[in-house]
Amino acid sequence: MQERSQKSHDKHTHAGARFALPRRARRFLRALYQPREDVNPESGQAIVLVAFMMVALLAILGLAIDGGGLFFLYRDTQNATDAAVVAATYARCTSDDADVVEFAGYQAAARNGFHNDSVGNWVTVNNPPSAGTGAGDSRYVEVEITSVKPPYFIQLVYRDPLTVTARAVGRCSPPFNPATVPGLWGGSRTCNNTVNWTGASGTISGGVHSNNEIMSGGGGQGNTVGGPVTAVSSVDQSNGGNTTWPDSYSVGPQYDQDDPLAEHFPITDFAPGGTYARRAEAEGLYTSIASSADDPDMGNNGTWDPRNGRVLEGLYYVDGDVRVGSGVNFGTRGITIVATGEISFSGGVNMYYYMDGFLLYSGYQASNCGDNAIRISGSSGYWYGVIYAPGGGVNVSASNMQITGSILADTIDFSGSTLNLTADPDILPPFPANVVVSE
Repeated sequence: MQERSQKSHDKHTHAGARFALPRRARRFLRALYQPREDVNPESGQAIVLVAFMMVALLAILGLAIDGGGLFFLYRDTQNATDAAVVAATYARCTSDDADVVEFAGYQAAARNGFHNDSVGNWVTVNNPPSAGTGAGDSRYVEVEITSVKPPYFIQLVYRDPLTVTARAVGRCSPPFNPATVPGLWGGSRTCNNTVNWTGASGTISGGVHSNNEIMSGGGGQGNTVGGPVTAVSSVDQSNGGNTTWPDSYSVGPQYDQDDPLAEHFPITDFAPGGTYARRAEAEGLYTSIASSADDPDMGNNGTWDPRNGRVLEGLYYVDGDVRVGSGVNFGTRGITIVATGEISFSGGVNMYYYMDGFLLYSGYQASNCGDNAIRISGSSGYWYGVIYAPGGGVNVSASNMQITGSILADTIDFSGSTLNLTADPDILPPFPANVVVSE
């Protein structure tokens, strides 16, 4: 019995090295004593991968946060740029002083939080723009604002300041006061006798302007000029006879003028689809003529020659030349004739404008001095409205004729006996200053 107990004791003591340890303990011991060459190499790469993933996640977070901040910064910068260019361009419309234009732009930018401190933002105002839209054209103003912000989360991968730049260009359409339009206005800067007045017993009231010279030619008996007279080159009265001029007139390069009507009355406004064309269509008084299919009085030679007895009324836009004789009549609503080519009138007629002060408007472009876009002859007529040929000459050779309005052309020949012209500042409509942001 004692021997059996001893064997049982030996079984549990000497064989005790084999008794079962808990499973977790056995795993620990095996891992502890496992040779180094048996270690799995992928287990050490996990830490590196986690580190890279953390950097990537922070970069994505930085992109979301800093990118959103950059978007809002650009929005604010662009808004400030637009406000600054509107203010600066409006100042350009109402003042020729470059300092006034720049100050208006900087002031508007500052009101929107961009003070041109050369630390967080830089503001530039250029009149005219240095490049791009409107470069070299004083009617355009350019504003550019650059602003920066420090990076936050994104600085883990990008440490430089975050920068945005906004640019805007505005165009000034200056105000138009019809009272500033003289009776005769000659725009050529190169043609001799830009404004040439001959004849007898005539009057011009409302002033005369020439971008070159004014000539009072032979005859001139009893002529009278009333209103201001300005010329860039000279006013020659040597052959003026007994013409009575104002007590003084002004000559010098400072009197050079751009066409006062070009900005507000482009010929395209009268063409199909234009502003004036739509207005006339709404009143049932618009006729566009390009061929005989549009009007039977349009000849194959490209000249619209209304037949005798025809009554003309409203706005006529002719893609070609116009020739109107003495047998044509005019309706009570008035007449405006706009042509891409030359316009010729003959015979004594009475005409009143229909559309915003314009009687005749020619888009003809002369290739030489002396090429006339509009020719008017006859006697005993009364014309009320503006005669306009910015690209060519206007020749008026008539007698006992009264024109109330203005003649504006590249060159003007005004001759005849008892030929009177009186400027009327109420014919053309006024326009306020207008600013258009074009970029």
